[in-house]
Amino acid sequence: MINVIVTGPMGKMGSLIVKAAHEQENIKVIGAIGRKGRGYIGQDAGIVTGLGTVLDALVYDSIENIIDECDVVIDFSTVDLSMEVLGACMKHKKALVCGTTGFSKEQEDQLISAGSVIPLLKAANTSYVTNVMKRLIALAAEALADKAKIDIIDMHDERKVDSPSGTSKEFAIEMAQASGKNLWEITHHSLRSGDISSVHNVIFGCMGERLEITHHAYNFGCYARGAVDGALFLAGKPIGLYSMGDVIGI
Repeated sequence: MINVIVTGPMGKMGSLIVKAAHEQENIKVIGAIGRKGRGYIGQDAGIVTGLGTVLDALVYDSIENIIDECDVVIDFSTVDLSMEVLGACMKHKKALVCGTTGFSKEQEDQLISAGSVIPLLKAANTSYVTNVMKRLIALAAEALADKAKIDIIDMHDERKVDSPSGTSKEFAIEMAQASGKNLWEITHHSLRSGDISSVHNVIFGCMGERLEITHHAYNFGCYARGAVDGALFLAGKPIGLYSMGDVIGI
């Protein structure tokens, strides 16, 4: 049995991760982390997230109150809370699945270097299908390096702050490495509207033809299930920086 802590239980991802973890027989949510001063602090995570089941897992306003009891922390929250969680995981030598996006370059560097201290799974996108798509676009970028203009279109709900998305940035890095292009040669287009779950469309524009590779997420459940699979993968792993490609085996 793997014991996990989930951050942001009232967030769009945190609540779904609690539900996805509860549906797994070999994983147990032992606590959740919310912001100080919120009315749901001290309540059961199963009730707070709308699961309708008491999990005997309270929501705390400090990860220090519960971190020693966990195997893995799953963090899809805000940049500030994620950096706080990262520090606690490094201090207590706990594995971390981090799916938060919007970090500064300095913060990204801190995350990457944390892989030399703890087992860390860093993933802007925990969907299995999106990570398979990453391989496909790398192949296309390599084959069409001198023939195509590459554009990435990402669409998300109106509450998403970072633009372009973390997934778009990862896509661009993957394709730049595969094709030898500079990152600035890959153009980003972002739309934030309504309650769009997520769409990523990579367009390879050639003379007289084009190739489009697209991922549509109908809801956020695919990311939550991927995050839980990531936690199961990370438990017991040696210190290191891991990706969803490692989880999937591609």
